[in-house]
Amino acid sequence: MSSHDINTMGIERLLYEFERRMHVLLKQESKKHLMDACPSWILDKIEEEIMPAVEYINNWEPTDDEINNYGEPPMTMAEMHEIARQQKKEAWK
Repeated sequence: MSSHDINTMGIERLLYEFERRMHVLLKQESKKHLMDACPSWILDKIEEEIMPAVEYINNWEPTDDEINNYGEPPMTMAEMHEIARQQKKEAWK
């Protein structure tokens, strides 16, 4: 069973739960009378700036270029050291 304590959640889980909860709260606010609802400028800021940013982060998938440029290195450190050792060995001949 997973914890719902925001103090122990990782960033990804917290953003996911935040997005779900904000959709519920925004829907509830839209049904309230103008005098009882949160100020409209705050709701506009949340809907137009915060939620798109959170949704972008939650739905982000790396492109092929990002995977190729920032993914696994083309060789391991052990392979790099072996190549350097071989080059030094050849230089000493």
